Amino acid sequence: MKKLSIILTVILSTIFFASCDESSSDSKGSVQFYVEPEWTIVNGIQPGDGEEEINDGWAVEYETFFVTLGDVTVAKTGSSSVFNDDNTYVMDLKNAPAGGLLVSEFNNVNAGDWDQVSYSMPFASATSQKLGTISDTDFNYMVNEGLAVRTTMVLTKTDGQTCPYLVEEVDPADPERPCYDLDEVTFDWDLPYAVEVSGCQTESQVGINIPSGGTTSVKLTLHADHHFFTAIRHTDLQRLAQPLINADLNADGIVTLEELDQVPVTVFDPMVYDLSTFPQDMETLLDYVRWTTITFPHFQGDGGCPTKNPLD
Repeated sequence: MKKLSIILTVILSTIFFASCDESSSDSKGSVQFYVEPEWTIVNGIQPGDGEEEINDGWAVEYETFFVTLGDVTVAKTGSSSVFNDDNTYVMDLKNAPAGGLLVSEFNNVNAGDWDQVSYSMPFASATSQKLGTISDTDFNYMVNEGLAVRTTMVLTKTDGQTCPYLVEEVDPADPERPCYDLDEVTFDWDLPYAVEVSGCQTESQVGINIPSGGTTSVKLTLHADHHFFTAIRHTDLQRLAQPLINADLNADGIVTLEELDQVPVTVFDPMVYDLSTFPQDMETLLDYVRWTTITFPHFQGDGGCPTKNPLD
């Protein structure tokens, strides 16, 4: 009888520990982070009165959109567990696959909510890696110039004009200044404006949820249309191109960063632009481009990462 009791004890113990091991395995999961472009990068932005359109008649086509992204971190409040992948990648988002590009993957993560997600849009550097279809030439250019973003936009309007700001005058935006016919203009910009974003969330979830025994896919989304925003927010604003086109100071059909840096931000109509949503040290249109670039990184489509730490 004693021998039978010992055998039963061993059997029950084996079942118990097997059950614990199975539970432990099932209580973990995985997460994959993909980078995807917002539809505007792929399809351009059409003119019109809608909130997703350019409201002053210009159409925008992105010919190129290269970006550096990575340094993904997942953590949980009250826990010492942190998952970090400090790799950074340079990629061509204009020609990215529909499902995005995989940049990070964490396995054996405890199932449940992880409320701290962050990632970076850093400077391309010697430690950055190529990802996707970007050419060696474009990759090397991004690295050598230390860029976070490189973009070429072509803007068109059948009856378009440019009214170059008079940057040497008291009122550079004098409404009586001369205008010139211009139905196509190019923005060809190298943007060394890097940022780390954190607190990433959607309307329904702060951070992410790891499924028990499964894998969740997370999209890190880039919103390039912010260059045309009249405020740093997503509601109660317009998307306008003309105020930037007027920075074509020599009317040659190309707006350069050097030209933007000569134009004071006071040319923006305060009845249209809510400059209170921008940092107080914004002085020129180049500062405007810098700060709108820093707001590109988003989360799961239209979700956001409210804490933004510009990188020097």
